[in-house]
Amino acid sequence: MAELSENQIEKLLQDYLAKMLEEDKRNRNKGENSWTNLDDHADATAHLQHDCYRELAIGNFSRVLGAVDRLIRQEGIELKRDGISYEKLCREMLKVMINYLEIDIRRTRLDYSTDDLPFPEFLPAEEMGKAPPHEARENQAG
Repeated sequence: MAELSENQIEKLLQDYLAKMLEEDKRNRNKGENSWTNLDDHADATAHLQHDCYRELAIGNFSRVLGAVDRLIRQEGIELKRDGISYEKLCREMLKVMINYLEIDIRRTRLDYSTDDLPFPEFLPAEEMGKAPPHEARENQAG
C-alpha cells in the first residue's frame, strides 16, 4: 500500500468532480431532477454546504468516506484508512463536495459562471451560496 502524491490526489478529484458535473448537466438537460421548487432546492443545498464547511473545519470526514472508498476501489488503489494519503483524500473530497454544491446552487439559479473555474477553486465561506452578480444588482436596485 503506497501513499499518493498531491498531484495524484488532485488528478483523482479533478476527474471525480468533472464526472459529477457532467452527470448533473445530463440530468438537468433531461429534466430528471427530483426537486420541483428551485428556491427550496438552492436553500437545502446551501444548508448541506454549510454543514460540509463546518465538518471540514473540525476534521470530520464521515460524510465523504463512502465516496472516497468507492473512488479508490474503482481506481484499483489500496490505501490504509489510517494513512496520510487517505486522510488528505478525504479532506480534499470534502472540499470538492463543497465546490460541487456551490456549482449546483448557482446552476439552480441559472448562473453558470463557476463552470469554467480552475480546479480546485475553493471559494471563501463569505462567497458560498451568494446570489449571482445579476441577481445581486437587481436586489440592490429594487
